[in-house]
Amino acid sequence: MKKLFTVCALCLVSMLAFAATETEVKESTTSESKVLHEFKDFSHWSIQVNGGFSQFDGDANQRYDQLLSSSQLLWTVGIDVEYSFNPAWGLIANFQYMPYHAHTSSTKYGKNYFRGNMYAPSLMLSMNLLNLFGQYRSNAGWNWYLNAGVGMVFYDVKSENEGVVGEESPKEIKDGKSIGIPLGTQVEYNINDYLAVGLSGYYRIHNKDNFEGEEYTKGTMNDGEFYVTASLRVKLAPNVKEGGHMRNLSMMDYRKKRTGESNLESRLDSLEKRVKVLEDTVANNILPRLDELEKQHATTPDEDGDGVPDFRDRQANTPKGAFVNYWGEGIPQEALEPECCDDVKKVFAALGVDPKVDYDMSVYFAFDKSNLDAKARKNIDKAIQKLNENPEMKVELRGYCDFPGSNNYNLKLSERRVNAVKEALVKAGIAEDRIAVQAQGALANPPKAELKNRRCDFFFY
Repeated sequence: MKKLFTVCALCLVSMLAFAATETEVKESTTSESKVLHEFKDFSHWSIQVNGGFSQFDGDANQRYDQLLSSSQLLWTVGIDVEYSFNPAWGLIANFQYMPYHAHTSSTKYGKNYFRGNMYAPSLMLSMNLLNLFGQYRSNAGWNWYLNAGVGMVFYDVKSENEGVVGEESPKEIKDGKSIGIPLGTQVEYNINDYLAVGLSGYYRIHNKDNFEGEEYTKGTMNDGEFYVTASLRVKLAPNVKEGGHMRNLSMMDYRKKRTGESNLESRLDSLEKRVKVLEDTVANNILPRLDELEKQHATTPDEDGDGVPDFRDRQANTPKGAFVNYWGEGIPQEALEPECCDDVKKVFAALGVDPKVDYDMSVYFAFDKSNLDAKARKNIDKAIQKLNENPEMKVELRGYCDFPGSNNYNLKLSERRVNAVKEALVKAGIAEDRIAVQAQGALANPPKAELKNRRCDFFFY
């Protein structure tokens, strides 16, 4: 009875551990899947056939100095159908055939020679110890299982008794049935995705004591059976499901596929390769060219300061801040007239140039400044003279900035600039109702941070 109690306790502990592990896996995959949304479908079914040797462990003759029972070592065969819940746990439906042959002596009945056959269907819980306690194994080539369960044993037995003279003959048991509790361990190696080979050892406990063919025999209270087998397992549809077969996975692989971590790792690997290619391109191609351009820019002279380097400048004496073309040639004044052809107007519109504006009269400012220098006051004096000569004329002041700085900052800076010009006009006696101001902020797509983009223009009408 102690054996029976021990096995039942082991099964209970295993089931509790199974429930705890499943809860942990479900919680972890649920929390992680909220981010990755990656659930794989797996194959679960497998079939195993086994064959080996068995030996009856019951009321058989045995001397005190013998290591093994006197029962004969016979063959056994069986078949398993297993459903693997995950890489650590599975449920096995097993059928095992075990013949047995031994003899015993009884002070009551004399010698008894018996031969029988056991037919044992059972249901077992399978626990993969290497996956259960090796959560971070990189692969599941080798596996070690602990299997335990409960089932039935149907047996038939033939016995021959040599009774003691003067005593009664025993009551024979021809056919019987018993509760069987198999407990065993198995080592298995996955040859490939489809096949695995294994070696297992089992002990099967029975709750009856008449497998010898007698109603009762003195000695062991329960008859048992040892058997050792080699097995071949076929894993069904291992490559049909996206996640593969459960028996081919380690717990780490299983979690990665359940949570989508494997897909994320693949994407990260791909991204890492792309970044590496980009780094190589930047380091070996782009950066050397930029360095060359910087060196060229740093050493290229521009004596007239019109923004066109001397090696390309066809007019090397244009005033600083003047409007020039790509070749450093000054823009003719007649091109700025309203009567200019439409094509030229379009070109100047794209450059931010208004033909109605006399840019020689515009007020120019230093970088990030709104104060008026001497040259600015000379241009303001020209505007004052023009307004005094034409009392009916009004003027609109439009202020601009170059591109550095935020839009809000540039808008306020251009507002300070036009107000500075307006204040100078009012101090000179120009009525405020003749002056309109308009802060434009940064110029759209200016070629660079240059003086000509930091200005206030006069529009007379």
